[in-house]
Amino acid sequence: MSHAPRFRPLAAVALASAIVLAGCSTTPASPESSATTPAGDPVSGGVLDYRAAGGGRSIDPAAAVGYGLAVPLRTLVDSLVFNDIDGSFRPWLAEKWEINADATEYTFHLRDDVTFSDGEKLDADAVKGSFEALERGGAKYATANLWIGDLAGIDVVDATTVTFRFASPNSSFLQAVSTTVLGIVAPATAALSFDERQDGLAIIGSGPFVAAEVRGDEGYRLERRDDYAWSPEGSDGQDAAYLDAIDVHNISDNSIAASELVAGNLDLIHNVEPADKTAFASSPVVTIRRDPLPGAALGFNANVEYGPLQDERVRTALSLAVDRDAVLERASAIDIPATSVFARSNPYWEDKSSEIVTDQKRAAQLLDDAGWSEKGGDGIRVKDGERLSFDLIYSASTISHEPNLAVVQAQWAKLGIELKFGSLTTPELNQRLQNGDYAFSWGSGTRPDVDVLRGQYAGKDAELDDLFTQILAQPDVEGRKELANEAVDIILDKAYFIPLYDFIQPLSYRNEVNLPTYEATHIPWLADAWIDDEG
Repeated sequence: MSHAPRFRPLAAVALASAIVLAGCSTTPASPESSATTPAGDPVSGGVLDYRAAGGGRSIDPAAAVGYGLAVPLRTLVDSLVFNDIDGSFRPWLAEKWEINADATEYTFHLRDDVTFSDGEKLDADAVKGSFEALERGGAKYATANLWIGDLAGIDVVDATTVTFRFASPNSSFLQAVSTTVLGIVAPATAALSFDERQDGLAIIGSGPFVAAEVRGDEGYRLERRDDYAWSPEGSDGQDAAYLDAIDVHNISDNSIAASELVAGNLDLIHNVEPADKTAFASSPVVTIRRDPLPGAALGFNANVEYGPLQDERVRTALSLAVDRDAVLERASAIDIPATSVFARSNPYWEDKSSEIVTDQKRAAQLLDDAGWSEKGGDGIRVKDGERLSFDLIYSASTISHEPNLAVVQAQWAKLGIELKFGSLTTPELNQRLQNGDYAFSWGSGTRPDVDVLRGQYAGKDAELDDLFTQILAQPDVEGRKELANEAVDIILDKAYFIPLYDFIQPLSYRNEVNLPTYEATHIPWLADAWIDDEG
């Protein structure tokens, strides 16, 4: 942290910092904390330097759906409600709300004292316009529109009352509107096309920070809005942020970012290599959060339209062939095994460890039974002239997992299965996913809701699709949990997903940084953040 911008990329410091990291013990600290957070009263002022992995030119919260990208963008836009880390929903832009019995109507009663950073007043028309802009964006806002659901219309009842009507039940909508993706933008932003919103300072919100500078692919700067006075219930109660500004640096190399953090040139970073996670677990200067992201476990999501993966026996064999203990030995000291399709911090998680097992002898027999009993000269199984080969595709933010993927690659190779993997640019990845041109995609997702499954598994199985429809129609939490449990059993039984491990929260920060408030998505509310200059 600094009272003046001071980030500088350092080759020499990167080397020195690597030496410091190498000297740290690799024994992990207790699960509660990896370092002692400084105590004391909040300090106002200064600049927080944040590293975003995989960032680009856009600062559009509805398009930047990844966790690390959303951390600073959360401060640009407010949401209708605040989903606290304890799972409760609290007032924010909406003072109160009503949901009808079958979750087909949501009515929000807005505060009357909120303004956007351009001076425009927030009202029901602005909320309606913000959502309609996402609908106009269509597939370019695919995640946003999936979460919005089967929307039939938005009614402006009066200046401070807006009703969302759905053609079919949508019991996940309250959680959806709490997210950064569905944060409310000003009418001036809502009037822009998707492409116009991706350029420069186009995003105007009602949040505690304002976009002040965009540095192309290098990052951007957010500055405090002094008249902000509507912080969500559940924050520490103050309104205008403590920090003067947030400088966001798009640094693609995880190791360089970790070195800059240790050197004090960054305050907060997202995504680190396994070795750095292990080192940070006992670092005297860095804290790393140990909580799994509250969405889905990490692993391989099968494309059931891809050749051999149409056969359930093959999918099951591939899952049985994974020795997850060996994978975790290669991962960081703080990663934990997957125990479900959900990460264990998801409120819908139930322990399914007994369904996630290793049995390489049975895996080999299943492959033989499926007709993949012969091997070619390279040791890879063949059937009717086709090699048993699979590719795994993912975005650049997943590169830090590649050493762990190499363990699976070696395990499968012993059984005559070829695995190829590599990262793609966001446009390339989206194109491959849309075209079905892949065997496996990297399965993950950060949303503390059962609906995180629908985005990954809808369309794979008629029984699953029926369960997803029932879940959306079920307003009772316990009823949703029962249905979610059924869905998870099907996903695991039919090996639509090969779970590997839960991904420990990849947020690391200097010990002088204080992050007292988190959303249910584990995104820190940076308006409450402050830095102890004495730390």
